[in-house]
This record gives sequence, C-alpha cells and structure tokens, in this order.
Amino acid sequence: MNLTELQQSVLLALTTEWQTPVQIAGQLPKAPEDPSDVNQSLNELLSEGLAQANSVVFGLYRLTTLGTTIKTTELGRNE
Repeated sequence: MNLTELQQSVLLALTTEWQTPVQIAGQLPKAPEDPSDVNQSLNELLSEGLAQANSVVFGLYRLTTLGTTIKTTELGRNE
C-alpha cells in the first residue's frame, strides 16, 4: 500500500477516538495548503479501510483495526 506523505501524516494523526478533520489537521507536522486536502486524504483512507466515518455524527473519523496495524508499522519504520 503506497500512501502519500499527507495520507501518512493523517494516518499517524488519527486515533481510535472520534476526531474531526480540524482536530486531525491541527496535529499534522506541516499544515496542508488547502484544508480540503485533509478531507481528501480521509476519504482515501476510508476507501482503503484504514479509517472509519461515524455513521451517526457526520464529520467524525477514527482508525479501524487495519488502520491501527498500519499506523503501528509506519511508526516502527519511522523510528
């Protein structure tokens, strides 16, 4: 799975707790030029099964089990 730099940053900022895109963007090491880039990355992570959207409250996202595994792998690779 090839993730862009922004997708990797969003993945690393995501947790298993529900978060808004604004909260996620605030945790990124380098803020994207266009805030919609975070939403685009979230959509791509959703399609890969790495993130989950809240079905009750619109605009909340969290890691899936697969996303947590990939995040742990990415963290290990970056250390």
